[in-house]
Amino acid sequence: MEDTKPKLVKPRLKSSLLRRLFIAASIRRWNDQACPVEFVELDKQAHKMVIAYLLARYEEQERGIAIDWEKLILYFCFEFFARVVLTDIKPPVFHELQKHHQTELAIYVMDALKDELGAFEFFETMRDYLRTSQTPIETQILRAAHYYASKWEFDIIYHFNPHMYDVKNIKKIIDDEVEEHYHLCGIQKIVMFQKVSELVTMFGQLRFQKRWSQTPRVPATSVLGHTLCVAISAYLLSLDMGACKQMRINHFLCGLFHDLPEILTRDIISPIKRSVIGLDEHIKKIEEQAVRTKILSIVPPNIAEDIVYFTQNEFSNRYKVECFTRVANSGVELMENYNSDGFNPVYGEFLKICDNLSAFLEARISIAHGISSAELVNGADEIFKKCHKSVINGIDLGAIFRDFV
Repeated sequence: MEDTKPKLVKPRLKSSLLRRLFIAASIRRWNDQACPVEFVELDKQAHKMVIAYLLARYEEQERGIAIDWEKLILYFCFEFFARVVLTDIKPPVFHELQKHHQTELAIYVMDALKDELGAFEFFETMRDYLRTSQTPIETQILRAAHYYASKWEFDIIYHFNPHMYDVKNIKKIIDDEVEEHYHLCGIQKIVMFQKVSELVTMFGQLRFQKRWSQTPRVPATSVLGHTLCVAISAYLLSLDMGACKQMRINHFLCGLFHDLPEILTRDIISPIKRSVIGLDEHIKKIEEQAVRTKILSIVPPNIAEDIVYFTQNEFSNRYKVECFTRVANSGVELMENYNSDGFNPVYGEFLKICDNLSAFLEARISIAHGISSAELVNGADEIFKKCHKSVINGIDLGAIFRDFV
C-alpha cells in the first residue's frame, strides 16, 4: 500500500548559514581602541536594523514616502551576510576597496555564500545589489543607520578616553558621515530631540544584557543579537512556508522586537517564570506598563502601533481586521484564511520555534566550543525535545534542530 502521508519539505535554511551568523557574535569591533565594553558585529548589525526601522517609519510618517519593507529587510541581510564574509577587512580599508573593486568583492562574497544561499530566489538580486552602487531610499536608510550605529558605539569609546591616538579624527569622520544623511527626517529627529535619541540608546542597551547570564558561554550573545538571529531565521523560513509578503515582513520585525520589554525588566529566566504560579502573567503586565510609559509615549502613532502588535502576546497567531487585532484558533486556520497582506498576519507559534532555534544554537555552539554547563546541556536537550519534530505548513522545521545533534 502506498504511503498517503504528504511528504515533508526540508527548509532551505542550512545549519551552516546559522553557524556563520553566530560567527558575528565573536567578531570584535574597535579592537584597536581602548573600549570600556566589548562591541561585537552581531550586536552592531541588530542595532543598525532597529535604527533603520525607526528611520523608515519616520520617513513614512513625516514625509509620506513609501518604503518597500521587504527590500529594506533583504538589503539589510545582503549587507550583513557580506560583512560576515569580509570580516577581516577594517572599515576604512573596506570602503576604499569598495570604490575600486566592488565587483570583485561581490564575486568573492557570492562564491563564499553559494552553498548556503544559492537555493533562495533572492540570490541573484543579492549579487546585483553587492556589485553595483545603489541609491534607493531603502539603501539610504540602511547607510544612515549603519553610520549612526557606529557613532553610538564610538561616542562611548570617545568619552571613555578622548586622548587616545587618532580618536578625535575618527569621531570627526563618523560625525561627518552621519551629517551626510541629515536629509532623512529620522536622523534629524535623533539629533535634535533628546527623547528620540534616548530611544535609540534604550534599544542599544540590549547589547549589554547577556543571554544565559547565569552560565559561561562562548560566544556570549546579547539579547539584541539574539533578536536579530530570530528575525533572520523567521524571514528565511517564511519564504519556504508560503507566507504572504506582509507576514514575511512581520515575522522579521516581530523577531527583531519580541524581546523589547526586556530593556525595562531585564531577562527573567524561564525556570523562574514557570516555577512561581502567576508570575509570568504578572511580569507581562509590568512589561506592558513599562513599554507604555517609556516607549509608546514618545514615538509616532505608526511606531507605537507596531510595538504593541509585535510585543504583546508575541507568540500568538494573530491578524488584523480594520486595525483591530484578532487571534486565530490555530496556525492552520491562520494560514488557510488569513495568509494575505490585507490581514497583516503573524504566525506566533512559528515565531516561538524560531525563538527556540536561536536559544538552541546559543547552547549547542557553546558546547561545541568546549564551554559547557548543566544549564546549557539541559536547556539544549529540553528545546530539542520540544522542537525536533516541528512541522509547519508542510515544512520540516525540526530538521534544522536535528542537523545540530
